[in-house]
Amino acid sequence: MNSKQEIVDAMNGENKGQAPPALFSQTGTVEQMQSCGVCWPDANYSEDAMIKLALQPSELFGFATVRIPFDLTSEAERLGCEVNPGDGKSQPAVTGSPWWNESIEEPPELIPPEDFLAEGRCAMYVRVAERISKEHPELFLTSSMVDPIELAGHMVGFENFVMGTLMNPDVAFKWVEKMTPYQSVYAEALSAVSDNVFVITEAAEDVMDPDTFSALIPYEKTTFDSIKDSFSVAHVCGMTDTVVECLPDLGPTAISVESHGDPRSVYDRVGNRTILVGGISPIDTMMQGTPEDIKRAALEADGAGYSVIMCECGVPPQSPNANLEALAKYRE
Repeated sequence: MNSKQEIVDAMNGENKGQAPPALFSQTGTVEQMQSCGVCWPDANYSEDAMIKLALQPSELFGFATVRIPFDLTSEAERLGCEVNPGDGKSQPAVTGSPWWNESIEEPPELIPPEDFLAEGRCAMYVRVAERISKEHPELFLTSSMVDPIELAGHMVGFENFVMGTLMNPDVAFKWVEKMTPYQSVYAEALSAVSDNVFVITEAAEDVMDPDTFSALIPYEKTTFDSIKDSFSVAHVCGMTDTVVECLPDLGPTAISVESHGDPRSVYDRVGNRTILVGGISPIDTMMQGTPEDIKRAALEADGAGYSVIMCECGVPPQSPNANLEALAKYRE
């Protein structure tokens, strides 16, 4: 039987036996929505709907974890970006911003960081986390947020931001600096009501030059330093071959990267410096694989030294229930 305590032990580097299965990344799927009658976009805008859908992996499959929210847009929305709420098969997406221009420009005056959680969905997510913590103390709660780099990209547009880091780095860095206090406030608030804060870290080498990311590490570290009352995970989507050794320097409890079918190579590079969580490819295995594929990948990651076995990115909405159940029960 899966338990919260074994995940706590694993995050403390004290695994007792095989690594526990967990879900720290996005968990909403179409089949779960059909099972509980709660769908996107309602589950992204209603506290009760979010809680009901977030609890499905525990109720249906036996995971000892719960994870909120299901999207990455609430911070940008709070600061003035336009967001498409999505539908039953797609998550909200940033679709516009007053600062999407032909080229990156100086950041404007925005709301004071101390007012960031006064209203909006970020404030709602903190309330949801607090409710889950009180109502379901037996579950290991992970709350997710984006890092200052990702938020800066939402604010000015990712193409503009990436080009700005190359052509106008001073201004691009000012945007990251401007976003850092908001994310620090948010990180501290989430950590106070969660067991774990999962930070989507924009470090993939197919998006950003590794030298640029290295120069932005102080802002990342400020965000992780604000996570005072919980565990933390730095998660990177995409290719991380040239930056994976930098990730422990951000200060998280653990890191989550895509291993591309070779968890042993990731462990060999950073396993002596941090805790590794993951091992299950989101597309090839979780969505397109079979339960047998799930179990095989989970056992391989456990054998490679991973402390927690989970999807290496958000669970794709089209993932079948059978595969999630196979992950929850891979040790049986």
